[in-house]
Amino acid sequence: MYIWVVLATFLAILASYTLSVRPDMRELSVTRVAEASLSRLVVQHEAAITYIKYNKYPYLSSYNAVGYAPGIISDDNLLREMPYGYVLDENYVSQIFCMNEDLTVAYSSAGGVNPCDVPGRRKMLVTYGPIPTRWMNLASEEQRPNADFLDALWSTVASRNEFGYMVLAEPENVHTSRENPSASNVQLATRSEEELVFVPKAVLQDSSFKKVCNLAENRICLVYMTGI
Repeated sequence: MYIWVVLATFLAILASYTLSVRPDMRELSVTRVAEASLSRLVVQHEAAITYIKYNKYPYLSSYNAVGYAPGIISDDNLLREMPYGYVLDENYVSQIFCMNEDLTVAYSSAGGVNPCDVPGRRKMLVTYGPIPTRWMNLASEEQRPNADFLDALWSTVASRNEFGYMVLAEPENVHTSRENPSASNVQLATRSEEELVFVPKAVLQDSSFKKVCNLAENRICLVYMTGI
């Protein structure tokens, strides 16, 4: 009898040392996986920015001319600006747009003329790609990421207000304005609730972009935009 009392006491002591599940366990596991997925897009976008940097003045002798052209940046050009051994994510595309003043028309190279060299053109780098199904909120009728992905997105973007996922703009915001010169009906859901960021019509109408990202066909995308 005494032995059983001692054994029960010993087991009770062991049980008292059992650690409870950490309240932030989900953040440390699932959210970190989502952050890793997002970081690949961020790294690619930053590599594309570096590529653009080295293809204009002062790295080129001409102040007005640039060494890049509108279109999708090749994997080779991206990899040159990435950490050694980095593997590109095939889901993400980095594309240069050279547009008119109100961002409604994107120009392509034709007749040997680089539209990015034309004075007055507005130039933008856009990196985009679909949100994997595993990170979508399948219980909602609206196409939007789930809570884990949103937590990762807001922590990854830090102060970047031009990085988010596509949503339809509120009708009252679909007009020509300083924030929305092209009167686009698509904006980015970003970390900032005060600053409105719109995807220009010229980008939305691009065939390469529409093939991957099109809200009308429920193809929701992550988009990172930087004026160049």
